[in-house]
Amino acid sequence: MYVSRLAFHSLPGRANEVEQALRELHDMVIATGGSTPRILRTHFASSGAPDVVFEHENPDLANLENHLRQVNENPYFQEWRRQISTLLWQAPKREIYIIVE
Repeated sequence: MYVSRLAFHSLPGRANEVEQALRELHDMVIATGGSTPRILRTHFASSGAPDVVFEHENPDLANLENHLRQVNENPYFQEWRRQISTLLWQAPKREIYIIVE
């Protein structure tokens, strides 16, 4: 099992808007048949840590790639990506972890 994480660094005062935008991404992932994503918001973090994290689990990498492709091909996602970029000070970073235990 794998966990895919997208880390978002919002502009000052924009974390609420990023969180709300990620609710839309949540719905897009669900529409592709993906597992239920989680949206994590920083309560306390080290300097330079992301403000909001979007993560979801996948049974294998092929499944993950399939869901990513489906979301990326969605015209609504293209507009969503353009809009959320105005709330961020850097592009989101994706991390993929293997669940060990």
